[in-house]
Amino acid sequence: MATVKFTLKNITKDIEAAEKKLRALRGKVIKADQKKIDLNLRSLSKARGIIGVVCRPLAHYAQAFRMKAKK
Repeated sequence: MATVKFTLKNITKDIEAAEKKLRALRGKVIKADQKKIDLNLRSLSKARGIIGVVCRPLAHYAQAFRMKAKK
């Protein structure tokens, strides 16, 4: 059987960078926008959690799938 490997490391890095930027902006905006930022932060953390659950790390967010070999 063939093994396909890929990594989601770049996606998780992008999510963490977006969270960091939103946290930095949060204190500089009005209350209404802070609520929107909080919702976005919550969504990003859920997305990172889903990636962590669905793609169990072999070596930091890498996943291997087994496929039937073509005959």
